Amino acid sequence: MREFLNQLAKLLNIPNFEKLDEEVLKNLIFESISRGLKLEKSLFNLFEETSCSSEFSIRVTALINLLIKRIYEEKDKNLKDFIKFSLEEFARLLPIENISYMEKHPKWNYLLLKVASGKIKYKDFKVKKFPIENSISGQAYKSGKYIYVPNAHLDNRFNKNLSDLPIKTLLSVPLKDRDRIIGVLNFSHAVEEAFNDVSIYLLVSLANLFSSIIALFNFYGEKSNFNAKLLKEVEKQTLEIQKINLRLYKTSITDALTGLYNRRFFFQRLEEEFSRFLRYGSGFCLVLFDLDRLKYINDKYGHLEGDRCIKLFAKCLKNRSRKEDVLARIGGDEFAGILVGSTVEGGITFSQRIREDLTKQYKKESLTVSAGVGCLSKGLNFKFYKNYKEFFKYVDKALLKAKKTRDEVKTIEND
Repeated sequence: MREFLNQLAKLLNIPNFEKLDEEVLKNLIFESISRGLKLEKSLFNLFEETSCSSEFSIRVTALINLLIKRIYEEKDKNLKDFIKFSLEEFARLLPIENISYMEKHPKWNYLLLKVASGKIKYKDFKVKKFPIENSISGQAYKSGKYIYVPNAHLDNRFNKNLSDLPIKTLLSVPLKDRDRIIGVLNFSHAVEEAFNDVSIYLLVSLANLFSSIIALFNFYGEKSNFNAKLLKEVEKQTLEIQKINLRLYKTSITDALTGLYNRRFFFQRLEEEFSRFLRYGSGFCLVLFDLDRLKYINDKYGHLEGDRCIKLFAKCLKNRSRKEDVLARIGGDEFAGILVGSTVEGGITFSQRIREDLTKQYKKESLTVSAGVGCLSKGLNFKFYKNYKEFFKYVDKALLKAKKTRDEVKTIEND
């Protein structure tokens, strides 16, 4: 039993586990696993919302609109009150545990902690001054670039007076008003390596968004009379916020590797097209693809080569598609397309051309593609499906038939 516990402790990076009593070690292992599972769940939810759903973007948009309205209604007497309210709202929206805001001292070369929200409050900080030359936040301020630290306790720039606070993962993002850095936003978590690439991209984007909101607050506060010049500048800042919101929305519906739509957005569009067909008779074709030998290529050449195959196939899909078509990556090596207004023959031709394009462009190995095709149209080929999920299921069965022999196209109409 002790040997097994030692192996677990080593995997979980529990310090000095060899010296611990067996019962104490058991409790530490249990706590570490429980904390890890909880963190994994919260970050998985964040990743799902960010990459697979427009619902998260809608909530962000609603919060931004609330903050803009708060500025116009002059509900906050000063910037500190406004930032405090804003960060509390952001902390509720994101599973990151803590957010803090720092500004440079008007005379001296250090940052001042102004606001802290989340599990760690302003009063919990033993120090509130951070040297720009010798702190993580200070270096982010000085360089104008974000700094991500997987374990702050192992970084010499982390203030040792804060070591008793539950801070392991730390992301410091400079806030900019045009070319001027106005402060630093810090996101932290009690567990090390808590943020993945998607989380970091989202948090940096939100920080940039918040920069524009602060600039809007400052500009609005400088003038008591809303003259034409002020109105023009406010409209400019509002437009910038809308642009960042649009970029966040595009990120939430796009597959990061291929640039195609992601799984959840695809099924949302499939449901819409199915409803449109039932109501107006607007036909469309559903095509499902699977790369037959991707696992073999991953095993032989590594996942970087596998990713190259996936991106190449996505490029083939884009080159053959029309503006109205909806193309998505719905799994590791699975792709789907909605060909609006297409017939069965059109879906088959599209699939065959994609197969030919991939064969011509990828020379390293034999990489084939199987496809399943199904179309909805009113006429001789009409078949009733109770919902879009049942329709998808039939096309998926056609794809499975094609995969048995590989490099074939099967249709639900003929197979």
